[in-house]
Amino acid sequence: MLYYRPISWDHYDGSVAGKGGLIVSVHRALLQTTMLAGVVGAAFLSARDAQAADLSVGTSLPVKSVFAPNYSAVDGVNGKVEALGGTLAHKSLYGSRGALSIPLAGHYGLQIDGALGSLQNRGFGTIGGHLFWRDPAQGLLGVYAGYTRWNQFGGVHVTQVAGEGEYYWQRFTLQGVAGVEFGNSASNATVTTSIVPHVPESPTPGVATTTTFIEGYDVKTRFFDQINLKYYPTDNWAGYIGHRYLGGKHALALGGEAAFPLGGGRMASAFVEGRIGEGDFQGVWGGLKLYFGQKDKTLIRRHRDDDPPYVESLISIANSRFTSGSSTSSFSCDPDPWKTIPTTCETPTRNPG
Repeated sequence: MLYYRPISWDHYDGSVAGKGGLIVSVHRALLQTTMLAGVVGAAFLSARDAQAADLSVGTSLPVKSVFAPNYSAVDGVNGKVEALGGTLAHKSLYGSRGALSIPLAGHYGLQIDGALGSLQNRGFGTIGGHLFWRDPAQGLLGVYAGYTRWNQFGGVHVTQVAGEGEYYWQRFTLQGVAGVEFGNSASNATVTTSIVPHVPESPTPGVATTTTFIEGYDVKTRFFDQINLKYYPTDNWAGYIGHRYLGGKHALALGGEAAFPLGGGRMASAFVEGRIGEGDFQGVWGGLKLYFGQKDKTLIRRHRDDDPPYVESLISIANSRFTSGSSTSSFSCDPDPWKTIPTTCETPTRNPG
């Protein structure tokens, strides 16, 4: 411990010896102070370097201190592909999805995503694009546009245009997509006829009943949203709860993903998703996903500095289903062909004798 003893000018006699003592005292104090500052500085720099080394390997939570101020919106060209299967609206669902993310100037990025598959044994395809600004330590703001077509009843399609955003806070991520969707209407009519013939000499007429059943999809112009609150218990495991309003119906969304590093900038994951909502707005599906990029990183970092999430456009079509039916009846006393349509029949008159 250093003790500081003030130098009193009252004891300075002006002699050479006095001057030499003063100079030695001052020199010793400055030397000791400099050594103390050096020790403290070295300890601070060592702690800072150790923290930077820990953050550089990607094992720590990517809070704001992890990223440099000029960190780009997309950490190099990267992508993902997945295969999935399950049910949606009581219909079988299977297919694949993929996305490619590209960094642009500054904090801007572009992602192109698409999907191919089958719903109720009818093929569908999706193409979409995200243009966004992102600070991987804070959040994302962008715009989205996408188009989906399902080969049912000659083709049903939906277009979505929306804004999207994300906010990052420690291990929580709040995601939202909201905008307008619009499309077309397609339907199919099934006509069946049943005949109860007139029995000769019976007062009851024969009846022919024609039934028309119409099934279709009418994608109206309306608001839609897709919201998730995601939490990462570990850097490679995520779960979420959210809300969907697609095709004019609400649903609770639940899902999770567990990832496994493969090296070489690749990562594999298994995921499961479910919907519980109004009417037929329900289903569950899952599958396997492969991420690829410029470097190895955790799942939370891939979600925050690589690719935005998919937008669920096919569900907007599935939720736009409608049905209607009608029937008409014809009456006749002539069983074949039907020439008249009386409301009652008369028993034929027989000649007496």
